[in-house]
Amino acid sequence: MFGLVVMAAWTLVIKYLAPVLYLVAENAAGRTIERAPVMWDFWWVAHLVLAWLLWHRHRWARAAGLAVSISEILIVAVKLASFMARPDLSFWRLLWLTNKIYVLTFFLCFLVLLLTGRVMPGGREPGRGGP
Repeated sequence: MFGLVVMAAWTLVIKYLAPVLYLVAENAAGRTIERAPVMWDFWWVAHLVLAWLLWHRHRWARAAGLAVSISEILIVAVKLASFMARPDLSFWRLLWLTNKIYVLTFFLCFLVLLLTGRVMPGGREPGRGGP
């Protein structure tokens, strides 16, 4: 659950906040940039909703976890394959790449935990207690 919140925060920083701050800094330095290089992405909303479902041990938590995990793994795998076919090592694309590697790694591990029953719908290991 904590990893989902970190992922959402990281996504917001590298895809929205950093590009806007870059635009402001460049304009303040006298270098005109037409627009901020924002990378539009709203998966962070799904990640926060999933974290909320897990935190509250909602009955849909496991199903949502499976759906989001499988979707993210498939989408990110295709995006990474496309990137590797024509790598762009610019600063913004490398930020994007680090985000995608984290997302893929997280959801692969999360999916394994869900499928092996090592994580309960609430995101806690069986027998570990908690609220």
